[in-house]
Amino acid sequence: MIRAILFDMGGTLDGDGLHWLDRFVSLYDSFGVGLPRDSIRDAFDTAERRSARDEAIASSDFVEMINLHVQWQLTHLRLEDSALTQHLVQGFIGPVRKAVADNVKLLSSLAERGFDLGVVSNGCGNVETLCQDFGYKPFLSVIVDSRRVNLYKPDPAIFLYAAEKLGGDPSTMMMVGDSFDRDVRPAKKAGMKTAWLKGIAVRECPDPLLVDIHLNRLADLPAALSAASPAPA
Repeated sequence: MIRAILFDMGGTLDGDGLHWLDRFVSLYDSFGVGLPRDSIRDAFDTAERRSARDEAIASSDFVEMINLHVQWQLTHLRLEDSALTQHLVQGFIGPVRKAVADNVKLLSSLAERGFDLGVVSNGCGNVETLCQDFGYKPFLSVIVDSRRVNLYKPDPAIFLYAAEKLGGDPSTMMMVGDSFDRDVRPAKKAGMKTAWLKGIAVRECPDPLLVDIHLNRLADLPAALSAASPAPA
């Protein structure tokens, strides 16, 4: 029986299976910049590396975080333009805020059913701040930020660390995430059940034997859990 559910943050609890890079590529395209995807990816990866070590972002809320990330992207691209900055920041934040409102209701409903809930994220040190900002924190029993605990996906140790914090057997826990390699594979190695958030795009499953629940939308999770097993006592 599943007694605890752990969630990824980026691409999962801040969206619905859509990677940050894909969101930014779409926003650059809609502004008419005309950059190849590889160039945007280089800028995105540069911002990601900066995020992993920057001290300011480690205490930032969501809006501050996105502003910094966009600033670093545009500096790398030599496209420091105020209109483009506003387009990227607001275009990214808007859909996330909508998803967050839906996910607060999701977490509330799962908590009411008796599940212990948590977040396991390759974060920038500010995952707890984001959970507070989004309104998730009241429903969470554990928040594991890789930068804070010095454990990183896809190492199964980060999932075992979360299981220990929850005080339970990993086999009674489920990891929900959009990344097959960073969420599904290592969580399964740690002995957990897995739910793969594929999103609306067609993605072939690398190994169906590692997935207990397939999700196109995070909102489908409660019904999928009911079909798979009863709620915890």
